[in-house]
Amino acid sequence: MVNERCHMQSQELLKQAHLKVSLARTLVLQQLLDATTACSAEQLYLQLQQQQSGLSLATIYRVLTDLEQAQLIERQYHQRTKASFVIRQQQTQFQILDLQTGQIKAFEHDNLSKYLEQLVDAMQQQLVKVELTLHVQPKSEYESNISRGK
Repeated sequence: MVNERCHMQSQELLKQAHLKVSLARTLVLQQLLDATTACSAEQLYLQLQQQQSGLSLATIYRVLTDLEQAQLIERQYHQRTKASFVIRQQQTQFQILDLQTGQIKAFEHDNLSKYLEQLVDAMQQQLVKVELTLHVQPKSEYESNISRGK
């Protein structure tokens, strides 16, 4: 039942974006809707291969381009890592980029979100979007980089 509802959600989003509902678009969009973090095309390919979808990597790239042009998803670049993709519905996005592993983890912080909204209200502006990426590394590595002057 949940999977069916999610499948219908992705089909509805495609229709609203005036894209033809295809199996490839539905499967890729569904993977991104279910994801808790940003996914690369290769990660999506591997996840869909486990489900025996039969989609090629080239098809996934084409679908991602279609979804991005329809403004359903966003492409993100973080330093030297590959592009990753996320659903574009959130206005506030906080994430942590581990410089050692290249992994990206999303997080929520209600107090920070409220503070940013209050800050923008005080400036008599409307908050459209927030993107905050914290670049982190283990403390021992950071301290050794400082002592070497990096």
